[in-house]
Amino acid sequence: MFKSSDLQTHTESLRSLKRRSKFIFFFLFLLSFAGISQIFNLTLIKQANYVTESEKNRIVTIPIYPSRGLIKSAKDESLIAENIVSQKLTISIDGNSNMLGILEEMVQIIGIPNKDINNFINIISRDGFKKKSVTLIDDLSESQIAKFLLHKERWPSVKITPHLKRFVVDGSLFSHAIGYLGPVSLVEKQDSENFRYRHDAETGKTGLEKFYENELRGFAGYRTVEVDVYGNEVRELERAIPIKAKDIYISLDRDLQSMSIKMLNGRKGAVVALDPTTGLIKTLVSSPDYDPNLFNDTSEGSVSELINNPDSPFFNRAISGNYPPASTLKPFIGLLGLDSKIIDSKTTIEDKGFYQVNGEGRRYRGWKEDGHGIVNLKKAIVESSDVYFYELASKLTIDNINKFLKNFGFGKQTSINLDGETSGVLPSRNWKMGSIGESWYVGDTVNLGIGQGYISASPIQLAMAVSALATKGVVYRPSLVERVDDQKLSRHVLFNVELEDKSNWKKIEESMVGVISAWNGTAHNIHNTNGIVFAGKTGTAQIKSLTEEDLTVQEEYEDVRKDIKNRDHAIFVSYGPIPNPNLVVVVIVENGESGSAVAAPIAKSLFDLYQKLNKEDA
Repeated sequence: MFKSSDLQTHTESLRSLKRRSKFIFFFLFLLSFAGISQIFNLTLIKQANYVTESEKNRIVTIPIYPSRGLIKSAKDESLIAENIVSQKLTISIDGNSNMLGILEEMVQIIGIPNKDINNFINIISRDGFKKKSVTLIDDLSESQIAKFLLHKERWPSVKITPHLKRFVVDGSLFSHAIGYLGPVSLVEKQDSENFRYRHDAETGKTGLEKFYENELRGFAGYRTVEVDVYGNEVRELERAIPIKAKDIYISLDRDLQSMSIKMLNGRKGAVVALDPTTGLIKTLVSSPDYDPNLFNDTSEGSVSELINNPDSPFFNRAISGNYPPASTLKPFIGLLGLDSKIIDSKTTIEDKGFYQVNGEGRRYRGWKEDGHGIVNLKKAIVESSDVYFYELASKLTIDNINKFLKNFGFGKQTSINLDGETSGVLPSRNWKMGSIGESWYVGDTVNLGIGQGYISASPIQLAMAVSALATKGVVYRPSLVERVDDQKLSRHVLFNVELEDKSNWKKIEESMVGVISAWNGTAHNIHNTNGIVFAGKTGTAQIKSLTEEDLTVQEEYEDVRKDIKNRDHAIFVSYGPIPNPNLVVVVIVENGESGSAVAAPIAKSLFDLYQKLNKEDA
């Protein structure tokens, strides 16, 4: 018989079951809700993020770099600097656990030079495994390529990759103008926001390679490809063609350049030749020079020997050398004397071989012991009388000289399209007080009158100043580049010198022609009665002052010249042919002693060759 107590117990059990069921259903509901929410979150809300991450693994963008622009001769479009194909061996280090084992095998089979192994180890130790691949051998030989292809199945993570290397066709001939390439630096990467360099990219470090880096590198394109889980390319999705790098056409002339180097014959110095009517440079030589291909890895040799060479072959003397202009400054001092009416063409002095300020005190000696006798401006330039210009400079004063020479570009950079140009020194009262801490003395002005003392200039600055004499005032900015691709560079006036009496240009020119054509001219040794007529001025820049008045100039100099480094620099500046000059030539031979015997013949050879080449091209 069913008792009421049993009913009560049954009822309690049902209630307990209901409570437990509710709890279980509630727990299951929470789990289901959380699951559904997560599915919703992953499939809808965060879908874009996960699709993006998935696409990153599946879709890869590969940059396409254009080959570096070529450097060519504007004259005949022959190659000056080009790109040559080289093969390099790279190893994938992304997840490669047997890298050292592979390296040991390849050393035995292929033969990897110690320098390449050390370079590889340095990259790994420096960058860890950040790079996906590292170069083992930068330039494979044919033998190494053959050995690798024979055993390549053993090393699936190693492959041969073609790449381009820079090659300067004429080696050292244009070294200081063209420059060389080197690994891209962190600063260069940061300064190139609109261009992402490869990790192994190279950029111009000196010369035109550096100055025209943006034009020569072009702009990168890219390929968008789909890859599988193993990183193998499945298909190309998109391609953006890179913007081709521009080619540079330079104005330098191979024949003139070769002639300059041949005649310098290994001596330290510089030669600059340019067309004064355009500013285009035909010759820019700095001696000694170097082979840019050593840095471009396309030539063998010792870089360390060049770096440690005491003659500084990397130093571009043509644009960075600071030299006293010496007697080559005399035509400009004479021109100032005429223009300021301190003298005229008939003004004379007696040159006794020395000059004293107000007739007393220190004797400023001329190069000719007994003097030049009665001297006017023309004779003073033709024979290079120091005493005439001592006296003239003292009358002109430093303030007037500084102002006048500044008009000819002294003390200022020429804005040539190369880095590292010097400004030279054009002294003034303020300059001396600020740089040396002393007042300016009349004796300083006297020395300045013959291009000595504190004044200094680079060969390219002298070329600009002489261009003003050649064109009678208009000077164009110097340029090594005639055009970029088909875009011809326009001429830019660097400065324009105005004289009160324009006939004074002719008076100075006639005097400079006499330096060569007159029997008593300091450069008469290069005169050719059947040759072209050109104007010039010799200079002998003192390195060490002669101050011992008890000795003759010759006696004191004999003692000085015992040390080659103390010997005078030989200088010659010139332009021609007269009356329509098409070439300015400046030659400086360090410690060459005689401007007429050493520097002038180089200039004459360049003039003769240039006129001959012009006739052949006509």
